[in-house]
Amino acid sequence: MRNPARIIATGLFALTLQVSAQYRVRIHEPTREDTQRLDKQAYNFFNAAKPAVATAAKSTVTVSYRNYRLSYGTAIDSNGHILTKWSEISPAGQQLTITTSEGKKHSALVIGVYKEHDLAILKSSANLTPIALKNDAVPELGEFIALASPNGYARGLGVVSVETRSLLERDKAYLGVEMDFDIEAHKGILLKDVKRGSAAAKAGLKINDVVLAIDKHKIQGAIEMRNLLQRLEPGSEVTVKYLRNGAKQNTQVQLGSRAEISNTQRISADRMAKMQSMGTRLNKVRRNFPQVIQSDMPIHPNDVGAPVVDLDGKVIGIAIARSSRIKTFVIPSKTILELLKTKPAPYSPRLTSRSANQH
Repeated sequence: MRNPARIIATGLFALTLQVSAQYRVRIHEPTREDTQRLDKQAYNFFNAAKPAVATAAKSTVTVSYRNYRLSYGTAIDSNGHILTKWSEISPAGQQLTITTSEGKKHSALVIGVYKEHDLAILKSSANLTPIALKNDAVPELGEFIALASPNGYARGLGVVSVETRSLLERDKAYLGVEMDFDIEAHKGILLKDVKRGSAAAKAGLKINDVVLAIDKHKIQGAIEMRNLLQRLEPGSEVTVKYLRNGAKQNTQVQLGSRAEISNTQRISADRMAKMQSMGTRLNKVRRNFPQVIQSDMPIHPNDVGAPVVDLDGKVIGIAIARSSRIKTFVIPSKTILELLKTKPAPYSPRLTSRSANQH
């Protein structure tokens, strides 16, 4: 298994390649010395994050089945109750072991499940240090965050790429266009198709229009436009500035909901999975969460269940899924606090996790 420092080192070099390609700067292939230097920089980067995760690490446990780590878990009280990712532990049934940050092992049982959030509550005999969750722990866009592991080190580092939002289909805004990813950068995004009856069609947008801005946000590429739409809600009204036959125009668009449409996936599930992973292992259950923060933090699938903190050590939530090569989802602290006020579904051997086809 690759360590986090190697992942960061690879990412740093990949970023160098991207920037160099953008500005057509010629660079040499990485030498052994280059790799060693990047590894050292990445190690120092993770080591610098150690103080930020120190407190949260004391509330983090390892959840295992027959000495194989399935996930991490986060202590929610001092009486042995732990939150972890349900779909990662459900195949093991009730044969679970938790290992505390002090190295002590205890058997654990699943006593409840929040299936929609893919969270399970475990009960052990351990005397645990509860995690400090607060309603106001809301990270800003672009803020650095880190995943705490029981050994006191950061297991993952990244930035907040999309603020708290729902991933449920009914809560996703839908414009109704197919974008051209090949248009020259920094000149808007070309519409390859406008779906009949969609919000875009109703607002008068047509094939070959070039979207320049949505409200005050300039659009410089398809990914930027997609990320912007992800932050908007169905029913909201936006102003779309676009170019048609060389003339700039504006139109008001009332966004629809993806839940109102059918057959929206134009790419097969297998191909989509390959595109998302790009050689990275992902969690089987990785979408359709009611509330998540999105980050580019690279983690392994069995790192889920651990607390995530900002660089001041404030707990922003619990890691719930590695969704793609550049997406890791975190359930916010506020959502977890609200969830714990409700009664989970009781554990049953017949209670299965959400399948991979249901995200």
